[in-house]
Amino acid sequence: MRKLTKLTVKWLDHPPLQPSRYDITVPNMRGLVVRVHPSGVVSFRLRYKRGDRGYVMVLGEYGRKGLSLADVTEMHTQALREIERGLDPIEERARRLQAAEAARLAEASAETVEAVVEEFVHRSLMAQRRDPETGAWVTMQKSNIKARKRPLAAAALLGYRPANLPPRKNRKKPPTLLSRYGKLRARDLTKRQLIELLNDIVDRGAPVSANRTYALLKQMFTYAAAQDLIPASPMAGVQKPGGEELPRTRRLTTEELRTVWTQLDTARMTEASRLGIKVLLLTAQRRGELTRAAWSHFDFDGKMWTIPPELQKTDGATKGETKPHHVPLSDLAVQLLARMKELAKESPWVLPSPRGKGSLAYSKDGLSRAVKENRDHFGIPAWTPHDLRRTAASAMTMLKVPRLHVEKILNHAIADIAEIYDQHDYLDEKRAALVKWAEYLDAVVKGTEKQVIAMAERRTA
Repeated sequence: MRKLTKLTVKWLDHPPLQPSRYDITVPNMRGLVVRVHPSGVVSFRLRYKRGDRGYVMVLGEYGRKGLSLADVTEMHTQALREIERGLDPIEERARRLQAAEAARLAEASAETVEAVVEEFVHRSLMAQRRDPETGAWVTMQKSNIKARKRPLAAAALLGYRPANLPPRKNRKKPPTLLSRYGKLRARDLTKRQLIELLNDIVDRGAPVSANRTYALLKQMFTYAAAQDLIPASPMAGVQKPGGEELPRTRRLTTEELRTVWTQLDTARMTEASRLGIKVLLLTAQRRGELTRAAWSHFDFDGKMWTIPPELQKTDGATKGETKPHHVPLSDLAVQLLARMKELAKESPWVLPSPRGKGSLAYSKDGLSRAVKENRDHFGIPAWTPHDLRRTAASAMTMLKVPRLHVEKILNHAIADIAEIYDQHDYLDEKRAALVKWAEYLDAVVKGTEKQVIAMAERRTA
């Protein structure tokens, strides 16, 4: 076997190549063998004896992704010391690797539920990464991970609230994963504990919320298992706690509409909330699209509300297409919004949160909570802001508005091949329908709705 006078980085970077691999020893590094492959790859081995038997310990390959000359020198020195102490360097290296893996697992097992929730919310729901320099969560660029719409609303089901948001005061907090088990080691969380958490949400009268939490917990623990934060998901085999959800059918009758509209003026809620609920009724849009709306989305001169894609539950009729949703505004809706702008003062939000001094928007549940807290005041069977959307759609259909035009107002995705080819914006049709609905609602409040219905029937006769 050939000998190398001195092992240097220069030689390792450009070793002499031959048609077949060859080994070369280094006299001043006892037992070290350098193997050179025809491709130029250089690897290191250590030959040694224990008793009468000879052994070969593979140290690794040289290069940017492998070992440096300093690494090889250190490994060689350590192995010779172990041999002098009567130890086997191969066995010792295996022991060190096993200890390192045990330490890694111990560190992973120390992850609390709180830490797992934070990583899941930021990496999976918000498509963020942790900046290695600042430690802050930042948006991932050029990533195929798509942020979830309304990620903080989903995170709230787990009990997570970002540190930069002010704490909620004087609120009765329902049971959440973090409030119950946040400090527990994630690996110690049991299936039974999660079942009890979901059952408690059902028992407080929120089966739909329990189902949403169930779906999120399944997603999170699948993610945690894939990231080796836990050995397996404790949600495996857990059944949906709230059962199958029936479609909601609640819509307000004519008398209930009149009651809600008039009773809103004296309800125990902010004036902005009263006006916001009326705007939802007039426009037939979703509560979250209004509670997170900015004044920049409204054109008062053109009487138009433009809802950007990121605020929509659906983004139009064609799956995957991203486009704004245009909602024509009736004169009454413009009048109510103008008053809301006065109340908002300098805030950019249509419904500024009272906690953020105008810098934050309402929470998604703000209007729903206001309605629920005034249930006795209205004196009619329970209703929600979303029921107003269903009520408006039903009334427009009753007023002979074509269903397609109503679907366009609601911004429903329509599973129809014709939708791909029909690129008409339907703005005139939507405006006519919403004006007709506003006129009918005004007549309901005044008690003259039958005249409006008769006029609509005569036009279509």
